[in-house]
Amino acid sequence: MNTPVEYALFANVENPFDDAPRALRESVDTIVHAEALGFEQVWLTEHHFNPFSISAALLPLLAYLTARTTRIKLGAGALLLPFHDPVRIAEDLATIDALADGRLLLGVGRGGPFPEQFKHFGIAPEDSRARLFDALDLIEEILQKTPVDRSSGHYRYDNLAVFPRPLRPRLPTWLASLNDDSLRLAAQRGYGLMGPSAAPVEKLREALAAFAAYADRPALPFVVARYFLCADDHAAARREASPFIRDFGSNMRTIYRDYPNSPAMRPFGQAAEEFADDSLLAKAIVGDPAACIEQCLALREAIGPHILLLKPAAYDPDTNRRSLTLFAERIRPALPTHD
Repeated sequence: MNTPVEYALFANVENPFDDAPRALRESVDTIVHAEALGFEQVWLTEHHFNPFSISAALLPLLAYLTARTTRIKLGAGALLLPFHDPVRIAEDLATIDALADGRLLLGVGRGGPFPEQFKHFGIAPEDSRARLFDALDLIEEILQKTPVDRSSGHYRYDNLAVFPRPLRPRLPTWLASLNDDSLRLAAQRGYGLMGPSAAPVEKLREALAAFAAYADRPALPFVVARYFLCADDHAAARREASPFIRDFGSNMRTIYRDYPNSPAMRPFGQAAEEFADDSLLAKAIVGDPAACIEQCLALREAIGPHILLLKPAAYDPDTNRRSLTLFAERIRPALPTHD
C-alpha cells in the first residue's frame, strides 16, 4: 500500500501567561499557522481543573476550528469518554463533523493520570476503562442506526433517536491506550492506536506487535506523539525545550509519589523512569533541522509507518510557530512521503 504520510500538530491549550483569552487565541493562531504550512492534522487534548492546560471544552474548541480552518483534519486527542454523557457526545460529534465537512477524527481515552479529574467527575479510576468501552459502544450504535435500544452495561435506553444524523456512520477512531484490552478491541474493530510521548520505542514496538497478532482487518495508522522543538542552533533548541519537558516530567513523577500503590493512576501506562528529564528529552524531536531529521528517521526505522504527532515544547507561542515552520520547510522535505 502506497499511502501518503501525514503529519500532525498536537495542540494543548496552554496558559503560561495567566490570561485565558490570550491562551485560546494563541493556540488557535498556531493551528491556523499549521494548516497554512501544510500539516494534514491537528489533535486537541482534553484537560480539566488545571490552570495551565485549559482545554477543558474540547468539543466546543473543535467546533470553533471548523470555522477557522478549511482543510486540516480536526482530531479529538483524546476525548475522555468516562467523564461525559455519550448521548450528548454523539450529538456533538455528528454536528461538528457536518460543520467540518467530514474532517473530524475521534480519539478516545479513559481519563489520564490526573486524580482531580476522577475525583470531581465522580469516576473511580479502576472503573474508567470499562466505562470508556461501554460509552464507545453506545456512541457507535447511535451513529450507525436509529432508534437504539440498549439494556446492558452502564447505559440503558429505549427507542433512542439522535439528530442530526452523521455524515459518516463510523468516524475514524483511535484509542489512546496501549493496554492489552485496548489493543485487542482496536484490532477487532479496525480502530487506530495513539502512543504517548513518554513511551519508549521498545514499548511501542511491543504494542504494535501485539496489535498485529490480534488484527484480522486493516487498521487506521498508528499515531505517536513526541515533544518537538526545532531551531537553527541545536544547543539553543535543546535549552529552550528543556524547561517545558522538565515540568511535564515533574508533574508526572508527582503522581507516582502521591499514588504509589494505584496501577490505575500510572501515567500513560509507563514506568516512572520514563518521566526522568533525560529520558523524556531523548524521546523528543528536539534540535537543529539536521538533528530533527535524524530523530524522525530513527523513530520511523524503529516502529515503522506512523502519523507523527508533534507537541510544541516551548512556553513561547512564537517560538513554537517558528519551530513548526522549520519542520515544514526544512525537515519534512527530507522525510518519506509514502508508507
